[in-house]
Amino acid sequence: MKSPVQLFAAIAIFLATATVAAQVFKWIDKDGKVNFSDTPPPAEAVKGETKKLTVLPAATTPPPAPAPAKGKAAVDQAKDAEKKKIELADKAKKDEVAEQNAKQNEERCKEAKRYLSTLDSGTPIRQSNDAGERVFMSDEQRASETARAKAAVSESCKN
Repeated sequence: MKSPVQLFAAIAIFLATATVAAQVFKWIDKDGKVNFSDTPPPAEAVKGETKKLTVLPAATTPPPAPAPAKGKAAVDQAKDAEKKKIELADKAKKDEVAEQNAKQNEERCKEAKRYLSTLDSGTPIRQSNDAGERVFMSDEQRASETARAKAAVSESCKN
């Protein structure tokens, strides 16, 4: 004799794969709308009909694999996929380089603006001469450096 567990498993499998049948009612109401329900139509329904609906269990087989594209062999498709992969990698690399360049330009811009602000502030600026001595920047040197700093700002801060 079979154990109760085996019997229960057999019944569960049978019930899981059995088809399901149900009645579906279709009717048109007084406003002309089509209605579907599992309950009979109300008395004021204009037109009604009853259908028996049978639902089969879902298929357990996987869907078929997509057919290869017409006119192209599998080798050509593989080559195209590899080419596209290389193009995407190149684009990602170019985007990364462009992003790094943008960050460097932003840093240059900030530094140039900071230097120009220091020059425009009028505070004395010390420099080292060829002998290694500290000397203050002259007015002519400050004007020259200010012009150079403005050029650097306009060059590195253009957006």
